[in-house]
Amino acid sequence: MPDVVVLIFEDCQPSAVATVMEALSVANLHWTIANDGARPPFKYRTISYDGRPVRGMGDITLAADGSLKDLGRPDLIFVPGIRAYSQPAMEQRLQQLKANWGDELKEHYRRNGYLAANCSGIFLLAETGILNGRTATTSWWLARSFRSRYPRVRLVPEMLVTKDSRVFCAASFSACLNLGLEIVSEFLGPRAMLRLARVLLIDINRTAQLPYANLQQQVEHGDDLVMRAQALLLSTLRRPSDLERLAKRLHVTSRTLHRRFKAATGESPLVFLQNARIERAKRLLEITNVSFDRIASQVGYDDVSSFRRLFTRSSGISPGSYRQKFGLRKSKNALMP
Repeated sequence: MPDVVVLIFEDCQPSAVATVMEALSVANLHWTIANDGARPPFKYRTISYDGRPVRGMGDITLAADGSLKDLGRPDLIFVPGIRAYSQPAMEQRLQQLKANWGDELKEHYRRNGYLAANCSGIFLLAETGILNGRTATTSWWLARSFRSRYPRVRLVPEMLVTKDSRVFCAASFSACLNLGLEIVSEFLGPRAMLRLARVLLIDINRTAQLPYANLQQQVEHGDDLVMRAQALLLSTLRRPSDLERLAKRLHVTSRTLHRRFKAATGESPLVFLQNARIERAKRLLEITNVSFDRIASQVGYDDVSSFRRLFTRSSGISPGSYRQKFGLRKSKNALMP
């Protein structure tokens, strides 16, 4: 009977807590039905540091089933996402949570226990050193901060869920549904996981978060030169790329521009331009009925086949699948620019 503990604390994500617990509850129900009234396999409970209720995001109160002294030796501990309004606030929350739970998490893992976390909760696992040398993911918009803070972790932000040596990591909010599937598969097998996916209407082929990402994470860096370069690149998407010309307009050498751009965004100017063209193509697929051939031309690509491959590699799905998934449902509502 797998024992799952869900940690709860001030400003944690109630949706993550509820999603994981409800997934286990539904898995229990259908396991019992499929096995002629057999005992439900999962036991799950919430644990706060002192056993008192906590106030999560959205001012939602979460009740605790016990305190740290009631933790015992569960099979899996889940850490939900953490809300913080600023980098200093996040730092303070992490240090407090590490002081409260860090030793218990490390000891649990040392005893061959499983760990799971989602979104910013993964930062706490990384803070303890448990993720050093291991593969993990987090919400795409936290990737840059995570990489900078934990360079020893093999971060793959394109993935929705990862598992490496008894540690599950999931991206934001709805990724907890897929995390629930992975936990059920680990303890009950793939048949139980597929049954749960059908009941909860979860797409088991949804494995990447790339289609949801955008360029926002690449413009919040504070380098004025790079921001001016980005503005010029975004205003001239259709034109052929010319780094020398861009640098001249900004009164710097192309080498200086490349160096500053790389330091600020982690990417070269040409990669940023490529990503910007892909983002523009996504928006056109979402709100218009224009053919992909025409879209490719509008964002500066004459070779449609090449851009199609680039789009698919970057987004994780083909242009046609992207439009089907995110586009307007009724053609009469779509735009024709």
